[in-house]
Amino acid sequence: MTRVFAGLAQLARGTDLPVQVAAICYRVNGPSVEFLLVNTSSGKWTFPKGRLNPSLTASENASREAWEEAGAKGRIDGKHFGFYLDAKRTLGHDSRTRELRIAAYLFEVHSTVTPEENGRNPSWFPPQEAKKQLADGRSPRYSKRIINIIDVAVEQVTINIRRRAGLPVHAQGRRLATAH
Repeated sequence: MTRVFAGLAQLARGTDLPVQVAAICYRVNGPSVEFLLVNTSSGKWTFPKGRLNPSLTASENASREAWEEAGAKGRIDGKHFGFYLDAKRTLGHDSRTRELRIAAYLFEVHSTVTPEENGRNPSWFPPQEAKKQLADGRSPRYSKRIINIIDVAVEQVTINIRRRAGLPVHAQGRRLATAH
């Protein structure tokens, strides 16, 4: 249990914003990567994400969100690869929002079933379309950061594929997605 709380504290370090976790669900489809997005209650597209349950590690929480919101089964990386900021409506669904810091975990989808949560409409998108869908309805402050997560995820997936194939890995030198 100490390991779990230490991991959650590390995610929250340096911020007083609430922290959530997201499963950046992807599959390799031939030569390209596709991302699995879900609808929010307000109709925007997003990654499966949610609050942290202290009895699970952060990556286990992200994996649980992939299952509940997208019906995705697969393999999640044990360490987050970046952060992004987003805004969420406050309870009561009035016009007020709160800012969240979200840790992003790569989740390789092996299969999908109907998700536990209704109305999520899990759908696959190539990277450019995923970026367009994620930006729609978000202010530039948030859309720029969430779009960067797609770019970094594509880079990470490409590196992982090359490693598995025993090919040399040439990092692009891009800074990982972070929220300051």
